Amino acid sequence: MKYEAVIIDLDGTLLNDNEEICSTNCEAIQHALCHGYKVTLASGRPHELMIPYVEQLQLTESIICCNGAYQYDPLKNEMLMEQALPQAAATSLLNLLNEGHFDFTLYCKKGVFAQKVSKHTMNLEDKARKVGIELPINIVSSLGNLITEAGTIYKVLVSSEDKVALCQLRDTLETQFSKKTFQADLSTPTKLDITSAFATKGNAAGKWLERQNINSNNAIAFGDGDNDSSLFHLVGEPVAMANASPFLKGLANLIVTNNNGCGIGQYLRLVVEEGQHVYQPTFNY
Repeated sequence: MKYEAVIIDLDGTLLNDNEEICSTNCEAIQHALCHGYKVTLASGRPHELMIPYVEQLQLTESIICCNGAYQYDPLKNEMLMEQALPQAAATSLLNLLNEGHFDFTLYCKKGVFAQKVSKHTMNLEDKARKVGIELPINIVSSLGNLITEAGTIYKVLVSSEDKVALCQLRDTLETQFSKKTFQADLSTPTKLDITSAFATKGNAAGKWLERQNINSNNAIAFGDGDNDSSLFHLVGEPVAMANASPFLKGLANLIVTNNNGCGIGQYLRLVVEEGQHVYQPTFNY
């Protein structure tokens, strides 16, 4: 089987702990592009925090943002295939989070919104500084005003150091709302990503592959978090990082180095040079 497309998560996968792409990975991605492979990024980030890496990698295809809530065309500077949270459901969700005293951040068409400054909002500002962009965080303390001003919401990120509380919240969403309302996944042990039930990386990647006329079995995906699981179910070659969640590792065909290593680049070069994958359960260097 010859692979034709590569879909890569950013945080905890392509980016190291300093939020940089190692030269080996960068060069291997560009090598794949030169050999005709289609390459895109699929992240929980909004497009503003992805574009600097798109430019570094010289990607031209649309990218998958906010866990599949929309795609962004970097050449036309426009959003595509939007799957926002239904307004009524979003209002109910935010009331539930407010009553539970959860810290949450809204990723919206108008930008990023929150009720108050939190560890996560400060982390977002730090990410923006690292890639040399401005990402204003709109702080609106009144929940009613926040909902009105935020407008179209793509993703709600709930942050807590209490993983048990996040898992209980995820379970509550499954029991209190219709299964067709929300998709809730842990992107890290301290972050729960909530989007429309139709907004997943897998759904967005499937549409992206259809536009490329590429069978999903001929695609490779790299990831580390539970929010990459739909992507792993879609592609023919799901590859987990050594730092991936146990759940995601269970869905992977193989495991490469952690995000501070260069396993992505080393494996991609092997695939491009050989034209196919020779199965190995682990691929550590």
